[in-house]
Amino acid sequence: MTTTSTLISLVTAVALGAGLAGCTSASSTSDPGPSATTTSTTTAPPPGGPSTAGGDSTATDPADDTCVDGFAWMTFGDDELRTKTLPDGCDTVIVDGSDAELTLGPTRVVVVMGDRNTVDVPRVDQVDAMGDDNTIRLEADTDPVLNTDGTGNVITTR
Repeated sequence: MTTTSTLISLVTAVALGAGLAGCTSASSTSDPGPSATTTSTTTAPPPGGPSTAGGDSTATDPADDTCVDGFAWMTFGDDELRTKTLPDGCDTVIVDGSDAELTLGPTRVVVVMGDRNTVDVPRVDQVDAMGDDNTIRLEADTDPVLNTDGTGNVITTR
């Protein structure tokens, strides 16, 4: 009986030793951080638009000036048009730029990042204005939540 007991103890000790051999204490290893992985993605060009293959855009990037998966980025940069429309609206529209005019269809959330923008939207549940002197014009029967980090941001009816 002692031989069996000793043998079981020895096998258990070897198994535990082998299982713990891959473990090290935290003080003896350095964390190299997340590993870098490289992926290559190509997005299909918009109808009639240029190819974005090899560019900075990926399939997960939000599309500018169009609603994709419920999000639309309406960008008004230095070389962009100052007046744009998104007639069908979108769940969430982000307005990025200043001194622009945007006309939307029904939208749940409008986020304005910039100054002196005018956004016409028939109905919206929430407006987040992160700039100054932005105007959101709505139909008379809506009462959205306004969150603002700037001054002079207003919601009016048309």
